[in-house]
Amino acid sequence: MSSSSLANAEPQRLPNGLLWVARTAPGPHVAVRVVYRVGSRDDPTGRAGLTHLTLRLVAGASRYLEPGQFHRMVAQAGGSTTLEVDEDFAALQTVVPAHHLERVLWAEAERMSNPRLDPDTLDRARAQVRQAVRQPLIQPYGRLEPAIARHAYLSHPYQRGTLGDPDQLKDLDIETVRAFHAGGFRCDRALLIITGPWDEATLSRWVLHHFGSVRAPLATAMELKEVKETRRPQSQTVKLALPQAPLPAAALVWQVPRADDASTPIWQLAHALLGRGRSGRLTDTLVDELAVAHHLNLTLAQHQQAGVLVAQGLAAHGQTAAPLALALQNEVIRLADEPVSVEELDKAKALLKREWQALEWSADTLARSLGTAWAVRGDIQAPAKDAAAWTRLGAGDVQQLWRSQVVRAPVLTLLADVGTAPAPASGASGVVV
Repeated sequence: MSSSSLANAEPQRLPNGLLWVARTAPGPHVAVRVVYRVGSRDDPTGRAGLTHLTLRLVAGASRYLEPGQFHRMVAQAGGSTTLEVDEDFAALQTVVPAHHLERVLWAEAERMSNPRLDPDTLDRARAQVRQAVRQPLIQPYGRLEPAIARHAYLSHPYQRGTLGDPDQLKDLDIETVRAFHAGGFRCDRALLIITGPWDEATLSRWVLHHFGSVRAPLATAMELKEVKETRRPQSQTVKLALPQAPLPAAALVWQVPRADDASTPIWQLAHALLGRGRSGRLTDTLVDELAVAHHLNLTLAQHQQAGVLVAQGLAAHGQTAAPLALALQNEVIRLADEPVSVEELDKAKALLKREWQALEWSADTLARSLGTAWAVRGDIQAPAKDAAAWTRLGAGDVQQLWRSQVVRAPVLTLLADVGTAPAPASGASGVVV
Protein backbone atom coordinates (compact mmCIF):
# COMPACT_ATOMS: atom_id res chain seq x y z
CA MET A 1 0.00 0.00 0.00
CA SER A 2 1.47 3.37 -0.98
CA SER A 3 1.69 6.30 1.42
CA SER A 4 -1.04 8.14 -0.47
CA SER A 5 -3.34 5.12 -0.33
CA LEU A 6 -2.86 4.73 3.43
CA ALA A 7 -3.57 8.44 3.88
CA ASN A 8 -6.92 8.07 2.12
CA ALA A 9 -7.93 4.63 3.35
CA GLU A 10 -10.78 3.75 5.67
CA PRO A 11 -9.81 2.70 9.23
CA GLN A 12 -7.94 -0.60 9.44
CA ARG A 13 -8.63 -3.19 12.16
CA LEU A 14 -5.95 -4.92 14.21
CA PRO A 15 -6.46 -8.55 15.33
CA ASN A 16 -7.53 -7.39 18.80
CA GLY A 17 -10.36 -5.33 17.29
CA LEU A 18 -8.77 -1.86 17.53
CA LEU A 19 -9.40 0.41 14.53
CA TRP A 20 -6.72 2.83 13.39
CA VAL A 21 -6.39 5.41 10.66
CA ALA A 22 -3.66 7.81 9.52
CA ARG A 23 -3.88 11.09 7.64
CA THR A 24 -1.15 13.44 6.52
CA ALA A 25 -1.31 17.06 7.68
CA PRO A 26 1.06 20.00 7.12
CA GLY A 27 3.42 21.25 9.79
CA PRO A 28 6.07 19.76 12.05
CA HIS A 29 3.68 18.24 14.61
CA VAL A 30 1.80 14.98 14.84
CA ALA A 31 -1.44 14.36 16.71
CA VAL A 32 -2.37 11.05 18.30
CA ARG A 33 -6.04 10.77 19.23
CA VAL A 34 -7.71 7.78 20.88
CA VAL A 35 -11.51 7.90 20.70
CA TYR A 36 -13.69 5.51 22.69
CA ARG A 37 -17.26 5.02 21.56
CA VAL A 38 -18.66 5.57 25.05
CA GLY A 39 -20.04 8.92 26.22
CA SER A 40 -21.92 10.61 29.01
CA ARG A 41 -25.20 9.26 27.63
CA ASP A 42 -23.93 5.80 28.64
CA ASP A 43 -23.56 6.77 32.30
CA PRO A 44 -25.75 4.47 34.42
CA THR A 45 -28.79 6.01 36.06
CA GLY A 46 -27.71 7.67 39.29
CA ARG A 47 -24.05 7.72 38.22
CA ALA A 48 -23.84 10.81 36.02
CA GLY A 49 -20.16 11.46 35.31
CA LEU A 50 -18.94 7.86 35.37
CA THR A 51 -17.62 8.12 31.78
CA HIS A 52 -15.82 11.37 32.68
CA LEU A 53 -14.35 9.78 35.83
CA THR A 54 -13.21 6.64 33.99
CA LEU A 55 -11.53 8.64 31.24
CA ARG A 56 -9.59 10.60 33.85
CA LEU A 57 -8.46 7.30 35.37
CA VAL A 58 -7.29 6.07 31.95
CA ALA A 59 -5.43 9.35 31.43
CA GLY A 60 -3.98 9.46 34.93
CA ALA A 61 -1.66 6.53 35.61
CA SER A 62 -0.82 3.05 34.37
CA ARG A 63 1.52 0.16 35.07
CA TYR A 64 4.58 2.04 33.76
CA LEU A 65 3.35 5.65 34.02
CA GLU A 66 3.13 7.31 37.42
CA PRO A 67 0.44 9.96 38.04
CA GLY A 68 1.34 13.07 36.07
CA GLN A 69 4.24 11.41 34.25
CA PHE A 70 2.55 11.33 30.84
CA HIS A 71 1.73 15.05 31.01
CA ARG A 72 5.27 15.93 32.09
CA MET A 73 6.70 13.84 29.26
CA VAL A 74 4.54 15.64 26.69
CA ALA A 75 5.29 19.07 28.15
CA GLN A 76 9.04 18.42 28.08
CA ALA A 77 8.71 17.50 24.40
CA GLY A 78 7.04 20.84 23.69
CA GLY A 79 3.61 19.31 23.12
CA SER A 80 0.16 19.38 24.63
CA THR A 81 -2.37 16.80 25.78
CA THR A 82 -6.12 17.11 26.23
CA LEU A 83 -9.00 15.05 27.52
CA GLU A 84 -12.48 15.35 26.01
CA VAL A 85 -15.79 14.01 27.27
CA ASP A 86 -18.71 14.23 24.86
CA GLU A 87 -22.27 12.99 24.96
CA ASP A 88 -21.34 10.23 22.48
CA PHE A 89 -17.62 9.59 22.99
CA ALA A 90 -14.58 9.99 25.22
CA ALA A 91 -11.21 10.97 23.76
CA LEU A 92 -7.57 11.54 24.63
CA GLN A 93 -5.43 13.61 22.27
CA THR A 94 -1.73 14.47 22.28
CA VAL A 95 0.13 16.81 19.93
CA VAL A 96 3.95 16.69 19.81
CA PRO A 97 6.80 17.39 17.39
CA ALA A 98 6.89 14.56 14.85
CA HIS A 99 10.12 12.98 16.12
CA HIS A 100 8.36 12.11 19.41
CA LEU A 101 5.64 10.08 17.67
CA GLU A 102 6.76 6.59 18.66
CA ARG A 103 7.16 7.57 22.29
CA VAL A 104 3.59 8.88 22.38
CA LEU A 105 2.27 5.76 20.63
CA TRP A 106 3.91 3.60 23.30
CA ALA A 107 2.44 5.74 26.07
CA GLU A 108 -1.08 5.72 24.59
CA ALA A 109 -0.95 1.94 24.17
CA GLU A 110 0.20 1.68 27.79
CA ARG A 111 -2.70 3.87 28.98
CA MET A 112 -5.14 1.82 26.93
CA SER A 113 -4.00 -1.59 28.11
CA ASN A 114 -2.85 -1.02 31.71
CA PRO A 115 -4.69 1.87 33.40
CA ARG A 116 -4.22 1.97 37.15
CA LEU A 117 -7.69 1.45 38.58
CA ASP A 118 -7.30 1.43 42.36
CA PRO A 119 -8.76 3.34 45.33
CA ASP A 120 -5.97 5.96 45.35
CA THR A 121 -6.32 6.86 41.67
CA LEU A 122 -10.11 6.79 42.07
CA ASP A 123 -9.95 9.44 44.80
CA ARG A 124 -7.70 11.60 42.63
CA ALA A 125 -10.00 11.29 39.61
CA ARG A 126 -13.04 12.08 41.75
CA ALA A 127 -11.39 15.33 42.86
CA GLN A 128 -10.58 16.20 39.23
CA VAL A 129 -14.20 15.64 38.18
CA ARG A 130 -15.43 17.81 41.05
CA GLN A 131 -13.08 20.62 40.00
CA ALA A 132 -14.07 20.33 36.32
CA VAL A 133 -17.78 20.56 37.20
CA ARG A 134 -17.34 23.56 39.48
CA GLN A 135 -14.98 25.56 37.29
CA PRO A 136 -17.60 26.81 34.74
CA LEU A 137 -19.94 27.81 37.58
CA ILE A 138 -17.48 30.52 38.60
CA GLN A 139 -18.37 32.42 35.43
CA PRO A 140 -21.46 34.68 35.54
CA TYR A 141 -23.25 32.62 32.87
CA GLY A 142 -21.77 29.27 33.87
CA ARG A 143 -25.18 27.89 34.93
CA LEU A 144 -26.82 28.74 31.61
CA GLU A 145 -25.32 25.92 29.52
CA PRO A 146 -26.27 23.13 31.98
CA ALA A 147 -29.77 24.60 32.20
CA ILE A 148 -30.11 24.56 28.41
CA ALA A 149 -29.09 20.90 28.25
CA ARG A 150 -31.34 19.97 31.15
CA HIS A 151 -34.45 21.49 29.57
CA ALA A 152 -33.66 21.07 25.86
CA TYR A 153 -34.03 17.29 26.00
CA LEU A 154 -37.24 15.91 27.46
CA SER A 155 -36.29 12.28 28.04
CA HIS A 156 -32.87 11.56 26.51
CA PRO A 157 -29.72 11.11 28.67
CA TYR A 158 -28.21 14.03 26.74
CA GLN A 159 -30.06 16.28 29.22
CA ARG A 160 -27.47 15.35 31.87
CA GLY A 161 -24.65 17.15 30.08
CA THR A 162 -21.14 15.74 29.82
CA LEU A 163 -19.23 16.49 33.03
CA GLY A 164 -21.52 14.69 35.47
CA ASP A 165 -22.60 15.13 39.07
CA PRO A 166 -19.87 14.69 41.72
CA ASP A 167 -22.49 13.89 44.36
CA GLN A 168 -23.47 10.77 42.41
CA LEU A 169 -19.85 9.57 42.44
CA LYS A 170 -19.03 10.08 46.13
CA ASP A 171 -19.81 6.52 47.23
CA LEU A 172 -18.58 4.87 44.03
CA ASP A 173 -16.45 1.77 44.64
CA ILE A 174 -13.52 0.74 42.49
CA GLU A 175 -15.15 -2.52 41.37
CA THR A 176 -17.99 -0.58 39.74
CA VAL A 177 -15.44 1.55 37.90
CA ARG A 178 -13.50 -1.51 36.75
CA ALA A 179 -16.64 -3.14 35.42
CA PHE A 180 -17.65 0.03 33.54
CA HIS A 181 -14.14 0.37 32.10
CA ALA A 182 -14.10 -3.28 30.99
CA GLY A 183 -17.41 -2.90 29.17
CA GLY A 184 -17.01 0.58 27.63
CA PHE A 185 -13.30 1.41 27.29
CA ARG A 186 -12.40 -1.61 25.19
CA CYS A 187 -9.92 -1.57 22.34
CA ASP A 188 -12.60 -2.93 20.00
CA ARG A 189 -14.71 0.17 20.76
CA ALA A 190 -11.87 2.58 20.04
CA LEU A 191 -10.34 4.35 17.07
CA LEU A 192 -6.66 5.37 17.02
CA ILE A 193 -6.00 8.40 14.80
CA ILE A 194 -2.56 9.63 13.74
CA THR A 195 -2.27 12.87 11.79
CA GLY A 196 0.72 14.89 10.62
CA PRO A 197 3.96 13.94 8.83
CA TRP A 198 4.78 10.24 8.99
CA ASP A 199 6.42 7.44 7.04
CA GLU A 200 3.98 4.68 6.10
CA ALA A 201 6.19 1.65 6.62
CA THR A 202 7.51 2.91 9.93
CA LEU A 203 4.09 3.99 11.20
CA SER A 204 2.42 0.67 10.35
CA ARG A 205 5.18 -1.18 12.17
CA TRP A 206 4.91 1.05 15.25
CA VAL A 207 1.11 0.74 15.44
CA LEU A 208 1.22 -3.05 15.14
CA HIS A 209 4.05 -3.34 17.67
CA HIS A 210 2.59 -1.09 20.37
CA PHE A 211 -1.16 -1.46 19.91
CA GLY A 212 -1.23 -4.97 18.49
CA SER A 213 -0.08 -6.23 21.88
CA VAL A 214 -3.06 -4.67 23.67
CA ARG A 215 -5.07 -7.59 24.99
CA ALA A 216 -8.35 -8.33 23.25
CA PRO A 217 -11.21 -7.72 25.71
CA LEU A 218 -12.58 -10.65 27.66
CA ALA A 219 -15.52 -8.91 29.29
CA THR A 220 -18.87 -8.51 27.59
CA ALA A 221 -19.17 -5.26 25.66
CA MET A 222 -21.44 -2.56 27.00
CA GLU A 223 -24.79 -2.65 25.26
CA LEU A 224 -25.26 0.14 22.74
CA LYS A 225 -28.59 1.64 23.71
CA GLU A 226 -30.70 3.45 21.13
CA VAL A 227 -32.81 6.04 22.96
CA LYS A 228 -35.56 7.90 21.16
CA GLU A 229 -35.95 11.49 22.28
CA THR A 230 -39.49 12.60 23.12
CA ARG A 231 -40.91 15.24 20.81
CA ARG A 232 -41.74 18.51 22.56
CA PRO A 233 -45.58 18.66 22.63
CA GLN A 234 -45.86 22.44 23.02
CA SER A 235 -43.79 25.57 23.49
CA GLN A 236 -42.46 26.19 26.98
CA THR A 237 -40.89 29.07 28.90
CA VAL A 238 -38.36 28.56 31.69
CA LYS A 239 -37.13 31.39 33.92
CA LEU A 240 -33.62 31.07 35.31
CA ALA A 241 -31.86 32.73 38.21
CA LEU A 242 -28.32 33.90 37.34
CA PRO A 243 -27.55 36.16 40.31
CA GLN A 244 -24.01 37.07 39.24
CA ALA A 245 -24.80 37.87 35.59
CA PRO A 246 -24.22 41.51 34.59
CA LEU A 247 -26.67 41.41 31.65
CA PRO A 248 -29.95 39.57 31.04
CA ALA A 249 -29.73 36.47 28.86
CA ALA A 250 -32.16 34.57 26.66
CA ALA A 251 -32.01 31.30 24.78
CA LEU A 252 -34.34 29.57 22.33
CA VAL A 253 -34.13 25.84 21.67
CA TRP A 254 -35.61 23.79 18.81
CA GLN A 255 -35.31 20.03 18.45
CA VAL A 256 -33.42 18.89 15.33
CA PRO A 257 -32.65 15.45 13.82
CA ARG A 258 -29.72 13.24 14.78
CA ALA A 259 -26.31 13.81 13.19
CA ASP A 260 -26.56 11.14 10.49
CA ASP A 261 -29.92 12.38 9.19
CA ALA A 262 -30.07 13.10 5.46
CA SER A 263 -31.12 16.70 6.19
CA THR A 264 -27.92 17.54 8.12
CA PRO A 265 -26.24 19.49 5.27
CA ILE A 266 -29.37 21.67 4.98
CA TRP A 267 -29.29 22.41 8.70
CA GLN A 268 -25.61 23.30 8.38
CA LEU A 269 -26.30 25.74 5.54
CA ALA A 270 -29.18 27.36 7.44
CA HIS A 271 -26.89 27.68 10.46
CA ALA A 272 -24.30 29.44 8.31
CA LEU A 273 -26.89 31.87 6.90
CA LEU A 274 -28.11 32.86 10.34
CA GLY A 275 -25.22 32.65 12.70
CA ARG A 276 -21.82 31.98 11.14
CA GLY A 277 -19.38 34.87 11.16
CA ARG A 278 -19.85 38.52 11.95
CA SER A 279 -22.18 38.96 8.96
CA GLY A 280 -24.70 36.30 9.97
CA ARG A 281 -28.30 37.48 9.92
CA LEU A 282 -28.74 37.36 13.68
CA THR A 283 -25.79 39.65 14.41
CA ASP A 284 -26.58 41.93 11.47
CA THR A 285 -30.10 42.58 12.66
CA LEU A 286 -30.16 42.24 16.45
CA VAL A 287 -26.72 43.61 17.35
CA ASP A 288 -25.85 46.07 14.59
CA GLU A 289 -29.28 47.26 13.39
CA LEU A 290 -31.76 47.01 16.28
CA ALA A 291 -29.19 47.09 19.12
CA VAL A 292 -31.29 44.80 21.34
CA ALA A 293 -28.43 42.36 21.92
CA HIS A 294 -24.90 42.74 23.18
CA HIS A 295 -23.74 39.31 21.98
CA LEU A 296 -25.35 36.43 20.07
CA ASN A 297 -24.53 32.81 19.46
CA LEU A 298 -26.26 30.18 17.32
CA THR A 299 -25.32 26.54 17.99
CA LEU A 300 -26.30 23.52 15.93
CA ALA A 301 -25.63 20.48 18.14
CA GLN A 302 -26.47 17.24 16.34
CA HIS A 303 -25.51 14.18 18.34
CA GLN A 304 -25.64 10.51 17.51
CA GLN A 305 -29.26 10.06 18.62
CA ALA A 306 -30.82 13.55 18.81
CA GLY A 307 -29.98 17.22 18.42
CA VAL A 308 -30.90 20.82 19.19
CA LEU A 309 -30.60 24.24 17.60
CA VAL A 310 -29.86 26.88 20.25
CA ALA A 311 -30.07 30.63 19.66
CA GLN A 312 -28.86 32.55 22.68
CA GLY A 313 -27.67 36.01 23.50
CA LEU A 314 -27.03 38.70 26.07
CA ALA A 315 -29.43 41.64 26.10
CA ALA A 316 -28.07 45.13 25.47
CA HIS A 317 -27.81 47.51 28.42
CA GLY A 318 -31.27 48.63 29.51
CA GLN A 319 -32.99 45.67 27.86
CA THR A 320 -34.66 42.68 29.52
CA ALA A 321 -34.60 39.04 28.53
CA ALA A 322 -38.15 38.68 27.14
CA PRO A 323 -37.86 41.28 24.32
CA LEU A 324 -34.52 39.77 23.31
CA ALA A 325 -36.11 36.30 23.15
CA LEU A 326 -38.94 37.61 20.99
CA ALA A 327 -36.52 39.39 18.66
CA LEU A 328 -34.41 36.23 18.43
CA GLN A 329 -37.42 34.11 17.56
CA ASN A 330 -38.66 36.55 14.91
CA GLU A 331 -35.24 36.71 13.26
CA VAL A 332 -34.77 32.93 13.25
CA ILE A 333 -38.23 32.30 11.81
CA ARG A 334 -37.78 35.03 9.18
CA LEU A 335 -35.40 32.72 7.32
CA ALA A 336 -38.42 30.65 6.23
CA ASP A 337 -39.97 33.34 4.02
CA GLU A 338 -37.68 36.30 3.43
CA PRO A 339 -35.80 35.89 0.15
CA VAL A 340 -32.24 34.60 0.34
CA SER A 341 -30.11 36.24 -2.32
CA VAL A 342 -27.65 34.30 -4.46
CA GLU A 343 -24.85 36.38 -2.95
CA GLU A 344 -25.94 35.56 0.61
CA LEU A 345 -26.24 31.86 -0.18
CA ASP A 346 -22.85 31.75 -1.89
CA LYS A 347 -21.25 33.54 1.04
CA ALA A 348 -22.68 31.01 3.51
CA LYS A 349 -21.45 28.09 1.38
CA ALA A 350 -18.00 29.65 1.07
CA LEU A 351 -17.82 30.11 4.83
CA LEU A 352 -18.76 26.48 5.45
CA LYS A 353 -16.25 25.27 2.88
CA ARG A 354 -13.48 27.41 4.33
CA GLU A 355 -14.15 26.10 7.84
CA TRP A 356 -14.19 22.52 6.56
CA GLN A 357 -10.91 22.96 4.68
CA ALA A 358 -9.35 24.62 7.74
CA LEU A 359 -9.74 21.34 9.62
CA GLU A 360 -6.94 19.91 7.48
CA TRP A 361 -4.52 22.77 8.16
CA SER A 362 -3.12 21.21 11.31
CA ALA A 363 -2.68 17.75 12.76
CA ASP A 364 -4.63 18.81 15.86
CA THR A 365 -7.85 19.94 14.12
CA LEU A 366 -7.79 17.11 11.56
CA ALA A 367 -7.55 14.45 14.28
CA ARG A 368 -10.48 16.01 16.15
CA SER A 369 -12.61 16.15 13.01
CA LEU A 370 -11.93 12.52 12.06
CA GLY A 371 -12.61 11.29 15.57
CA THR A 372 -15.90 13.14 15.90
CA ALA A 373 -17.10 12.01 12.47
CA TRP A 374 -16.39 8.38 13.36
CA ALA A 375 -17.92 8.47 16.84
CA VAL A 376 -21.00 10.58 16.08
CA ARG A 377 -21.71 9.95 12.41
CA GLY A 378 -20.19 6.49 12.03
CA ASP A 379 -18.25 7.67 8.97
CA ILE A 380 -14.91 9.51 8.89
CA GLN A 381 -15.83 10.76 5.41
CA ALA A 382 -19.00 12.51 6.66
CA PRO A 383 -17.52 16.07 6.59
CA ALA A 384 -16.42 15.64 2.96
CA LYS A 385 -19.86 14.29 2.02
CA ASP A 386 -21.49 17.30 3.71
CA ALA A 387 -19.28 19.63 1.67
CA ALA A 388 -20.31 17.91 -1.57
CA ALA A 389 -23.97 18.25 -0.59
CA TRP A 390 -23.73 22.01 0.08
CA THR A 391 -22.93 22.71 -3.57
CA ARG A 392 -26.25 21.16 -4.65
CA LEU A 393 -28.46 23.03 -2.17
CA GLY A 394 -30.52 26.10 -2.93
CA ALA A 395 -32.43 28.63 -0.89
CA GLY A 396 -35.64 26.68 -1.46
CA ASP A 397 -34.20 23.63 0.29
CA VAL A 398 -33.35 25.70 3.36
CA GLN A 399 -36.69 27.49 3.51
CA GLN A 400 -38.73 24.33 3.04
CA LEU A 401 -36.86 22.68 5.94
CA TRP A 402 -37.29 25.80 8.08
CA ARG A 403 -41.04 26.01 7.55
CA SER A 404 -41.60 22.40 8.56
CA GLN A 405 -38.95 21.93 11.27
CA VAL A 406 -38.70 25.36 12.94
CA VAL A 407 -41.66 27.63 12.20
CA ARG A 408 -44.25 24.96 12.97
CA ALA A 409 -42.31 23.34 15.80
CA PRO A 410 -42.62 24.05 19.54
CA VAL A 411 -39.80 26.15 20.98
CA LEU A 412 -38.24 26.19 24.43
CA THR A 413 -37.57 29.72 25.73
CA LEU A 414 -35.16 30.33 28.62
CA LEU A 415 -35.13 33.78 30.25
CA ALA A 416 -32.63 35.10 32.79
CA ASP A 417 -33.05 38.67 34.00
CA VAL A 418 -30.71 40.54 36.33
CA GLY A 419 -31.46 41.66 39.87
CA THR A 420 -34.94 40.19 40.20
CA ALA A 421 -36.16 36.92 41.59
CA PRO A 422 -37.69 34.69 38.90
CA ALA A 423 -41.47 34.73 38.74
CA PRO A 424 -43.72 31.96 37.45
CA ALA A 425 -43.61 31.78 33.67
CA SER A 426 -46.62 32.34 31.48
CA GLY A 427 -47.69 30.75 28.24
CA ALA A 428 -48.21 27.12 27.33
CA SER A 429 -46.21 26.00 30.36
CA GLY A 430 -43.76 27.52 32.77
CA VAL A 431 -40.96 26.40 35.04
CA VAL A 432 -38.85 28.34 37.50
CA VAL A 433 -35.33 27.11 38.28
